[in-house]
Amino acid sequence: MRTKFVLLVICGFLLFSVSVNAASEKSLKEKIERSNLYLEDVMEAPDKGIPASLLKKCLGVVIIRQYKAGFIFGVKGGTGVALKKDKETRKWSAPSFVASAEGSFGLQIGGQAIDAILLIMNKSGVESLLKAKCKLGVDASVAVGPVGRDVEAKIGPDTAFLVYARAKGLYGGLTLEGGIITQDNGANKKFYGKEVTVDEIFDNKVVAPEAAKELISALEKYCGEVK
Repeated sequence: MRTKFVLLVICGFLLFSVSVNAASEKSLKEKIERSNLYLEDVMEAPDKGIPASLLKKCLGVVIIRQYKAGFIFGVKGGTGVALKKDKETRKWSAPSFVASAEGSFGLQIGGQAIDAILLIMNKSGVESLLKAKCKLGVDASVAVGPVGRDVEAKIGPDTAFLVYARAKGLYGGLTLEGGIITQDNGANKKFYGKEVTVDEIFDNKVVAPEAAKELISALEKYCGEVK
């Protein structure tokens, strides 16, 4: 019980820190650029990229960078963007900024930067992101994203998120952890210049700023939506 309380405190502190240290408009644009570069790196990797069929089938993506460090108690926090694809029109929404936090307890030491792309595969995944806090593996099921041929046969029908991740640095140990993703409303307000809800962003009720168009174009290209 005490361990769970400590982990909750860690996660809460991380999310609070992300909010307090609200990014500048310049740094928000840099996050979008970084997300675009990572998407291109993953998609251009021979035999290791996200299968185009899955990217075309998904209902959205979350592209995020997390930083992990720990000694006995571990922490992981990060920021990124989420975009939704309209099932009917195939049009991608503008980005909504997200923050992540994770606390862990176990034998661990080291540090790591982790870039990850989460494909949102069903309605449950989309709805979980609209919550104040989405706990991966609890609010929505998560699986490691497959590569190569016959990918459709490797995905369970109830899988909400497929994760493709790349780590830099060293990290070792056994941990017990649960990741949380939350919408960064402060970053969205700064980026769009007004109060805006995640629903409005995902429903294409806000115009995508120029800084987001390159990322949206890349998603359209890799989905095969470019005419």
